[in-house]
Amino acid sequence: MADFALRSKANKALLEGNHSKALELFAELHEANPGDLRTHLKLAELREKTGDTVSAVQDYIRIAKKYADEGLAVQAIAIEKIIVRLDPSQTEIKEELKRLSVERGDDWALSVTPGSQPAAADGGQKQPGPGLTRTPLLSGLAGDELEEFIESLELRSFGEGDFVFQKGDAADGLYLVGMGEVALEAQGIDGKVKVFSCLKEGDFFGADGFMSRTTQNHAARATRDATILLIDRSTFDTWVEKHPNIRATAEDFYRQRVLARILAITPVFEGVPDDARMELSHSFTLKTFSPGEVVVKEGEVGDTFYLIRSGTVQISTAKGQEQVVLGAMKAGDFFGEVALLSGKPRTATATSETDVELMELSRSDFNKISTNFPSVRTTVEAYQKKRVQDTIKTLLNK
Repeated sequence: MADFALRSKANKALLEGNHSKALELFAELHEANPGDLRTHLKLAELREKTGDTVSAVQDYIRIAKKYADEGLAVQAIAIEKIIVRLDPSQTEIKEELKRLSVERGDDWALSVTPGSQPAAADGGQKQPGPGLTRTPLLSGLAGDELEEFIESLELRSFGEGDFVFQKGDAADGLYLVGMGEVALEAQGIDGKVKVFSCLKEGDFFGADGFMSRTTQNHAARATRDATILLIDRSTFDTWVEKHPNIRATAEDFYRQRVLARILAITPVFEGVPDDARMELSHSFTLKTFSPGEVVVKEGEVGDTFYLIRSGTVQISTAKGQEQVVLGAMKAGDFFGEVALLSGKPRTATATSETDVELMELSRSDFNKISTNFPSVRTTVEAYQKKRVQDTIKTLLNK
């Protein structure tokens, strides 16, 4: 209880901008809990802000060593960048990272919760245990190569609530969370902003726009003070030539994040818990279409449902000899629900207007999902009724 009261006072002083008082209080907290890396890190930051660079560097070195010893590569790298910024002569941590990357081999580049330890398997080899995941972009980098890679990273800092980037910003690089937390946000087709991924230390993001060479299609916001490492495009291209697995890793995460964003912004899956959405992704099959291709044709028998991952699809229906356009659908929209729910032939034709990526869901998989999450079927049925009404209105006006 005393610790809670002390922390509340420390955070209050921090919010008020009273860095000297906050420093005093965080020093007390650190003395009471020397193993708490977050408190130690805040103490180092405050020493830096109050001008005690020497003490700040000493604290940062101790923190970086702790991160490195626990296999927290990205976190250790982020701290090392701060140390070198404050005192370029300090190369101890850089050498420590090189040594550990060579000695640990496949055990290097683990992203874990501070304080956790890799579980030992038979033979003494450390393996990722519960809650442990590898930092895949660093896989295979060791020694001088790791040092060269670290040198190419740009360090950026963001306060709680700050945007790392916003929708429409240039996709100028890949981002690694060195310290702190970042939420990825997208606007749903209902206009509401939704968080579709919560990232912690060791995670990377920004692959959506970067890998597709477009602008960012969502926002990234620091939900806690964050230190971010940026890999710019020229650096990425250089390292891909040496390590093709880096591109494969980024592409894989790109696909996962795009699907996570689409599932989050689609009203159909609004009632599905965040942690269950990615499990659902395994039920979808990716389909691609070129401009002008017919995805489904009116009158055909069908038992699949389509969720648009990227691109635009035109929906039309026949009225006598005329083909009436009902509208266009974009990323986050879905179609094919009538045949899925009723088993009747397709009631409209869907044609790709651009290059299109669709996530296809079969009737059997839809039934499994809607059994576990009844709101999915309820939402689709509501959309089906509304679309029937909209179609009738459109045809009556023609």
